[in-house]
Amino acid sequence: MNAKLATPVLLAVLAAAPALAQADAAKPPVCRSLPPDIKEAMRTMSYCITNPNPIPECARAGMDVQVYNNDPAKLPRAARGQQYWEGKIRKDDGAAGERRLVYLVTMGERKNVVAMRYYTPDHYRTFCEIQ
Repeated sequence: MNAKLATPVLLAVLAAAPALAQADAAKPPVCRSLPPDIKEAMRTMSYCITNPNPIPECARAGMDVQVYNNDPAKLPRAARGQQYWEGKIRKDDGAAGERRLVYLVTMGERKNVVAMRYYTPDHYRTFCEIQ
């Protein structure tokens, strides 16, 4: 290969490497079992996150949600028109603990659609896929 051509090709490959790594993030294992309070929180989040404006709808249902940026790239990259949302699982004293539900949501004008659901028991260190 021509040296003049090799340098731009190499630079393009190196520039794309972080995006490719995130796109190929290892798929988390399937959750084997979930605690009863997580199953209850899933029902709440599955309902409220499908609304066009999930934050106030989830708040009315008693769940604190926000957009999750997938910064450590431990989950597959969201496609165009999708975004991750996290739901905080509250402790008995009302404080947000380490446990979170993370949903990949296809955003719509009238209704959002849940594409994937994940659970992290340890504040994003590990994930499992909810089926």
